[in-house]
Amino acid sequence: MSTIEQIQRRMKIRSIVKKTALAVVIYVIAILYFSPILYMFLSGFKTEQQAVSPSIFFKPTLETYRRVLSDPTLYQYLRNSLFQVFFGTLISLALGIPAAFALVFGRLKKRESSGKIYLWFITTIILPPVAVLIPLFTWYQQFRLINTPYGLLAAYVGFHVPIVVWMVHSFFSDLPREIFEAAEIDGCTKFQRMTRIAIPLARTGIISAGLLVAVFIWNEFFLGFNLTGNPTATLPVYMARFREQQGQFVAQLSASSTLSVLPAIILGWMTQKALVKGLVSGAVKG
Repeated sequence: MSTIEQIQRRMKIRSIVKKTALAVVIYVIAILYFSPILYMFLSGFKTEQQAVSPSIFFKPTLETYRRVLSDPTLYQYLRNSLFQVFFGTLISLALGIPAAFALVFGRLKKRESSGKIYLWFITTIILPPVAVLIPLFTWYQQFRLINTPYGLLAAYVGFHVPIVVWMVHSFFSDLPREIFEAAEIDGCTKFQRMTRIAIPLARTGIISAGLLVAVFIWNEFFLGFNLTGNPTATLPVYMARFREQQGQFVAQLSASSTLSVLPAIILGWMTQKALVKGLVSGAVKG
C-alpha cells in the first residue's frame, strides 16, 4: 500500500516531467522558428565568399555592415519608409476609427446597411494587391502619381483602413451602449462621444490596430516596387537590388535585412503588452 506522501510525490514528479517535456518542445519549436532570423543575422557578419558556402564556424567581420551603412541611398529609402509608415498609419487610424464608430453607433436609414458596409470592409482585407495593380497603375499614370510618395501613401491608406475598421469595430461593439445613451442625454455630440468615451475605452484595440498597420506598411514590397522609382521607393525595394544578373549578394542582403527588421522588433518589444492584450482580448468590457 502506498502512503499519501508517496502518492503526492509521484504526482509531483509526473507534473514536473510533463512541464519539462512541454518546455523542451516549446524551446525546440522556438529555435526552429527563429533559425532563419538567426541565420540572416549571422550572415551579415560574413563576407560574400563565406556567405555563399554556409558554415557554422567562421571569422566574423563588420565589412559587410560598413559597406551597407556607407551607402547613401540606404538612408534615402529609410526616410521614404518612415514617411509611409508614419503618415500611412496616422491617416488610416484617422479614417478607420470614425468609420468603425459610425458602423457601431450610427443610425442608418436601413438597419442592414451597417452590416453590409462592414462586410464590404472585411472582404476588402482579403483582396490581394495584384488584383488591382493594373487599374491602379492606369489611374496613377493619368493623375501623375507614379513615382511619387503621395501616390504610394494613398494606396497604403486604401489597403489598411479596412484593417483598422475590422479591429476597432470589434472593440466598439463590446462597449456598453448605456454609457453613450447617458452621454447623449447630457448633451454630448457624436464627435464628443467618440473622442471622450469610445476612443479612451478602446485605446488597447486602437494601439493594436496602429501597430499592425505600421508593421504591414513597413514590410510591404509589391506596391512599393510597382508604383515607385528609386527616389521614392521604400526599404524592402532597396533590399531587392542585391539580387542582380551577376548573382545574389547574400551577405549584404542579410545585413540590410537585419537593419530593416530591427525597428519592427524594437517596436514590438516595447509595445508587446498592448499588442498581445489587444489581439487576445478582442473586446473591452465595461
